[in-house]
Amino acid sequence: MNIFNRIVVILEILLLIVLLIIAMVVPNTVLSSMLYTVEQAQGALQLDWPRSYIIFLAGAIPLILLLILLLWLEIRPRTSNKVVVRGRDGTRTEVSTSSVAQSLQHHVDDIDDVFNVKSTVRGKRGGVVILLNLETTPEIDIPAKMAEVSQAARDLIEGKMGLRVADIRVHVKPASYGSAKVPQPEPAIVPPSAPVDTASAEQPAPELTPEDGDPYKGF
Repeated sequence: MNIFNRIVVILEILLLIVLLIIAMVVPNTVLSSMLYTVEQAQGALQLDWPRSYIIFLAGAIPLILLLILLLWLEIRPRTSNKVVVRGRDGTRTEVSTSSVAQSLQHHVDDIDDVFNVKSTVRGKRGGVVILLNLETTPEIDIPAKMAEVSQAARDLIEGKMGLRVADIRVHVKPASYGSAKVPQPEPAIVPPSAPVDTASAEQPAPELTPEDGDPYKGF
């Protein structure tokens, strides 16, 4: 839209310059042509009244609506897709709002009893506006969880990213039973067993002879 606006403005300026130059060179001719055009338009309008007036309105109203639309697109408030991060030494770095929203989403998703987090970050003159849509487990203290989520988001944005939070909006949707995430238990780690000497394990025990088993041998 910015390119279109620039093209329109450049064409209007060039046309105005050309008309002013012509008016400066031959002012009487320009005024006579303008007067003749106005008289012809007035005569055409009065010739077939009111049909000519309806045709005039059919051409004028869409043109007025088009100009109003172009004016609105030009003066409407625009949301920036980049925010400025100020470093401790005064340096300024531009960060896209999509990357900030992604980091915020992962940070909030690590909170207990919170899942399906969707974050939106918009930049404005007074800071950034944060919108969080998330789901929680059933039967949870929603005000306390909203305060925890808001504080976690503020700690990340202001504490770690150096941005100023203008507004935080949290939309909480408690999940139905059975759809909430359940933490999976970590698999137990079995310590490795000591290696077994297969040679000694497979060696048969020595057989005892009758003489070896006689305790009174030698008396």
